[in-house]
Amino acid sequence: MALRRPHRKSRHGCVECKRRRVKCDESRPSCNNCAHRHSECEYGSSSSILWTNDGSDSGQTGEPVSGLRSPSSPTTDTAAADSLGILTQLSSENATTSAGSALNLNDLELMIQWCDTTFQTLSRNERTDPIWRTIVPEEALSHPFLMHGILALSSLHLARTGPDPTRRGSYLNRAVTHQNQALALFREMLGDVNESNAKAMFAFAGIVVIYTFAFPHTPGAQDPWACVDDLYQVLVLTRGVQQVIYAPQDFTTFLVDSSFGPILQIEETQGPMPTDTIAMLRQLREANKFCAARDPKHELQVYEGSIANLEEMLSWCYSGMRANTIAGKWAIRLKPRFMELLHEREPLALVMLAHYGVLLQYLKHRWCFDEWCVRVSKAVWAILDDQWRPLIQWAMKEILGVNFLEKVWS
Repeated sequence: MALRRPHRKSRHGCVECKRRRVKCDESRPSCNNCAHRHSECEYGSSSSILWTNDGSDSGQTGEPVSGLRSPSSPTTDTAAADSLGILTQLSSENATTSAGSALNLNDLELMIQWCDTTFQTLSRNERTDPIWRTIVPEEALSHPFLMHGILALSSLHLARTGPDPTRRGSYLNRAVTHQNQALALFREMLGDVNESNAKAMFAFAGIVVIYTFAFPHTPGAQDPWACVDDLYQVLVLTRGVQQVIYAPQDFTTFLVDSSFGPILQIEETQGPMPTDTIAMLRQLREANKFCAARDPKHELQVYEGSIANLEEMLSWCYSGMRANTIAGKWAIRLKPRFMELLHEREPLALVMLAHYGVLLQYLKHRWCFDEWCVRVSKAVWAILDDQWRPLIQWAMKEILGVNFLEKVWS
């Protein structure tokens, strides 16, 4: 650092000492009185000191700009830095690099978006708000894949809900770029999940699932199987990222005892089941038994597990829960064989998928789930024939209303 020009002592001392009517030793850049009081030291003299990196050719003497600092800056003098309690030792090379670095305003915008709004997409209640808003970004400082994931979801959020439609394409491109970088870095760590990165991996798992649900799909697709296949891929991903966390070692206890604890402490309250819902569940179980009686190869227990799973998730909905947990838990608790049956396009598996749309209906207010419930219900109705459609009439009414037939082909 070089001193731009020598200073001259003011005959009256600094402004603060003059105001307090105490003798000023006129030390620069901060007199001893101001240093002890942690006050900003300011001299009335017009010949202020400007510090700059060696070799600077700037001749400006006004407000500090890149490469120039005011005398009150904590980096200009060791004593001043000590008095503020923020002394850092930087090499001249790092200092030069820092002074010449440009802020990435796009990423700053996305981080502000996260802390202001997007974090709420993953938060369940006031207890989990500070975790997603503050602690998760702090984890991301040490784990770039999580940082890219945060920025990707924030950018996607702006693309979907931002006030300026002309910027939608730009936000989508940035979302895809950050997500690709996040996934590339995430894959490198799949074989080494440990306590040092478990929280970051867990947070990213939640973010990537929401990102997949939220990414816009082609509107008005003519092929109903396209919607079913899309949702199938989302379910596969949801199950897969959760298995990443727990496959190498059970980190549940570690995470519960960590600052992430409130996220895993789910209030599994059950609300009263309406009579029509009870009738629907009975109908599904009767259909499952009928299929088993007709076909010895029918997966009776697999389907019974998915029906019981649906019943529990609906009870959560009736208790007032409106968290992403509902959509994720249903997918995670499915038996692997059910996923195979869904992939094989078995009718009863498609019936269960239509009922999953009802769970998504309860989450429709969240921007990331949006119209999934409508898309999946219409798609399954179009695929099934008259033999199976009666089994999803309850789901169609819950999602589209009692006059759902008028909306099916709209």
